[in-house]
Amino acid sequence: MSLRYDYKNPPASAEDIAMAMQQCDIKPEAWITGFWAQCNGAMIEDLVLIYSTDHIAERQETYDIATSFPDHLLIGDDSGGRFVLLERSAEPRFYLQDSGNPFIDDAEVFSSLEALIKAVVEED
Repeated sequence: MSLRYDYKNPPASAEDIAMAMQQCDIKPEAWITGFWAQCNGAMIEDLVLIYSTDHIAERQETYDIATSFPDHLLIGDDSGGRFVLLERSAEPRFYLQDSGNPFIDDAEVFSSLEALIKAVVEED
């Protein structure tokens, strides 16, 4: 599946990426840092929003991600009440989790953002 970007921000600066990494305790090898180096936030398939460096820390706090999902980083949402979470380990593993459900074991798990987006598009 070729992803359609409804909007795609310009790449984030190294300083903006470093600030977001520090604020959210993101490892340098995390998938999101590579994404930001290409575009600093995007709306994909008019459904999935991937947060920019200047919004990610606020989203972690607003949804209390450190308490609910301490091993995950909230990187976006599906515009329909579900979180897009990224596992904090080095392996890129993406979770589609209902925002009202505090149990990560109930999430749908994907090996790529493309697979997650495909599932969201097929449901729409």
